[in-house]
Amino acid sequence: MIGRKPREELLRQELDRIIDRIDRVGIQKIILFGSLAKGIVNPMSDIDLIIVKRTDQRFLDRLDTVYRQIEPSMAVDILVYTPEEIANMIQWNSFIKKALDEGKVLYEAQ
Repeated sequence: MIGRKPREELLRQELDRIIDRIDRVGIQKIILFGSLAKGIVNPMSDIDLIIVKRTDQRFLDRLDTVYRQIEPSMAVDILVYTPEEIANMIQWNSFIKKALDEGKVLYEAQ
C-alpha cells in the first residue's frame, strides 16, 4: 500500500530503538537471529534476540526486566541467558546453536 513502510524497515527501526533502551549493565552480548538476521522478512516476521547477561535473576524475571525496559511496539521474542547457560546449551540445544551460528552480533561488551 502507498504510504506504508515495508515490514523490514519497521522491524529495523524498532530494533534500533530496543538496542538503545536496553540497560547494558551485565550484558556480554546481544544477538539478532531469525528472519530479520537472515534478511528474509515476511509480513509475519518479528524481532528475535538472544541476550547473554551476567545475572542472578530467575529466567522469567530476566525476561520481565528486559521487556519492561524496552516496551516493544511490535512482536519481539527475547531470550536472556547467562554465559554459563549458553555454554551448556551449545552442547545439546540445536536451536540455540543454530541461532548463535547464524545470528548477527549487535552488541558485545569490551
